[in-house]
Amino acid sequence: MSYPPPPPLPPPPPPPGAWGPSPPNSGKAIAALVLGILGIVSCQVLGIAAIVLGQQANQEIAASGGHVGGEGFAKAGIIMGWVAVALLALGVLGFVVFLVFAAAFS
Repeated sequence: MSYPPPPPLPPPPPPPGAWGPSPPNSGKAIAALVLGILGIVSCQVLGIAAIVLGQQANQEIAASGGHVGGEGFAKAGIIMGWVAVALLALGVLGFVVFLVFAAAFS
């Protein structure tokens, strides 16, 4: 009894192409990251600017169709901006509580 010949093997995949250069990062995304860091470290009001610039950078990156990068920078700037705003709110709340206790016990 003879068996039919096995089917031919598929051709090997083509070799991987050369990696192209990565797209340039959005300037707004980098600014959002820097403002987010500064907002946490020194001046929490800068967190608001980091949130706004991060949102604008995300819209710019999405509209570019892959020609502009930096989505991670924008997300990190937004997150750190919200952390800075939360720290600002805690600081204001602590100051108000301090004033209430100072007025109550004076």
